[in-house]
Amino acid sequence: MASVHINNAVIETLSVNSKENVPYFGVLLGQETKDGWHVTGCCHLKDSSPLQFSVLKESVSQYLSGGLQICGIFLENTSLKVDKIASQVKKYSIKHQNGLVICVKLNNDSNLSEENIFLSYDVNSIQRPTVIVKENDPPFVKVRLKCSFTLSVRIDSQKGLYCSLKNELLSVIENLCNTISSASTVYRVQGTAVVFSCTQVVGLPMEAVCSSLLQLSNADQDEFVQGKQKHSKSQLEGTLLCDLLQNVTVTKETCDVPLCAPIIQHSLEKFRAVTLTLPIDVCCQVTPDMQVMTLGEYMTTALCNQLRAMQDCLLKNIEGETLPKVQPFHFQPWKSSAIITVIYPEEKSEEKLESKRRELHSLFCLSPSRPLFRRGNVYLFPEDIMQYGYLINPHQYITTQPMKGGQQSLVQGLYSYHHYMQDRFDDNMWGCAYRSLQTLVSWFRFQGYTDKPIPTHREIQQALVDVGDKEPKFVGSRQWIGSMEVSYCLDHLIGVTSRIVFVSEGSELATKGRELAQHFQVQGTPIMIGGGVLAHTILGVDFNEVTGDVKFLILDPHYTGAEDLKVILDKGWCGWKGMDFWDKTAHYNMCLPQRPKVI
Repeated sequence: MASVHINNAVIETLSVNSKENVPYFGVLLGQETKDGWHVTGCCHLKDSSPLQFSVLKESVSQYLSGGLQICGIFLENTSLKVDKIASQVKKYSIKHQNGLVICVKLNNDSNLSEENIFLSYDVNSIQRPTVIVKENDPPFVKVRLKCSFTLSVRIDSQKGLYCSLKNELLSVIENLCNTISSASTVYRVQGTAVVFSCTQVVGLPMEAVCSSLLQLSNADQDEFVQGKQKHSKSQLEGTLLCDLLQNVTVTKETCDVPLCAPIIQHSLEKFRAVTLTLPIDVCCQVTPDMQVMTLGEYMTTALCNQLRAMQDCLLKNIEGETLPKVQPFHFQPWKSSAIITVIYPEEKSEEKLESKRRELHSLFCLSPSRPLFRRGNVYLFPEDIMQYGYLINPHQYITTQPMKGGQQSLVQGLYSYHHYMQDRFDDNMWGCAYRSLQTLVSWFRFQGYTDKPIPTHREIQQALVDVGDKEPKFVGSRQWIGSMEVSYCLDHLIGVTSRIVFVSEGSELATKGRELAQHFQVQGTPIMIGGGVLAHTILGVDFNEVTGDVKFLILDPHYTGAEDLKVILDKGWCGWKGMDFWDKTAHYNMCLPQRPKVI
């Protein structure tokens, strides 16, 4: 019997939304593997009319990374009988090569369960599959293509920019998509001699799978070194970088029409033209056992979808005679592997894009209480992380086993590690709280709550003077700051409020396990803790509800070395600490930043 693997994040999303007592209809997003479909996302469509469905599918497709497909529907209808499910599926004309379509029936009086999930092959065939709920998706190989296209679009001065572009740009983009979809377009894996398309593979056997590409591209099996920053192979594994190539030699295999001598026509006339440069950034996700030629199909589809999405963004954001610059951004909005790509105009601020973000949150069934599609939320590929300059989330590479009987509650999202002696600035022996504050601000930047830069020591000191906490002579000094000062700076610099938790002596931290676990589960922000003459960043707790035992995941800003992940982990600069880590006689203040409710 066929099986459906569904990410638990999708289960939670559909269960929450189905209880709102409103008609609820949409599509399921997933990826096909040898062991069945893996459902990793969902989209809410406001119009459930089958007549509009093909149009709505196209509007969804422009956001999907290569390999992510519409694989079924979900609908809220408590009276719908099982034998009617197949006819519902047929109305919406979702087709796949094997004919399989997943249908999820939502009931607003119960949680989503296996009894609500069906498979349909045709109008006369329906069955209940084996449903496997998973916390994590299978390993996918990420493939990325970055390039640019320069287009020249003819403008009719009498019609104006918008009216001219509406027709001319459509024609130019469609011609480009036809060229990309032709047999003359191929993709080359960077660092290898492998070239592939949807019809051929050069440098590997024709039946080669994507894991073969990954093995070839990982030329350095031990580590990747850029400057002084070292990254383990595991950080890079799973990403392929490709180039787009066009075969200029016409052959019978690459030409769709009979070969003939070229005919050139030359006419002279005056007209106005607009030159556009479109920065392409396409992402595909495929299983390691998928054939390379299938990857070629996904790359071409994703590339054409992105070009059409850029066309829509350009037309929607024309202001007068000014044409916007557009840029693609990749996001991972669910707790799954699914990547969504959104095109934003460069010139528009986050405030002006709020309506667009609300539209995206509604489309992808996401809560409007926290940002998921701001530019700061962009998904970071390994190559992006390497160019950042700071270590990102070093705690993710800790191999220590969880405490027996404990439950780990960790920081949610990304942050950068800030510590002594970075940025060519000597703050050894006095700047630990400043560095912890920088780590906290980095978290709010990565989560999209602010686009303000990470403050320098001097800017932190000036902020404390501006709020009236310090005298002007404090600026430029080497004086310490504590948790209260960190909370003042977060509020003044990026508009984030904090909760302060006080313990009179270090031994009392043993009683704060449950409170800190709740903070990481609800707020998910890193915590700054100051006590005595030291400051640290708490990234999580491992708490045993029965015994009360607790361990703390500490990011230590007192490190003075280079951005060497192995040294930082081996020496415990980022690691789990027990109660003996704290000074039992010192008092501690903890600054717990609170998430603003914004979209």
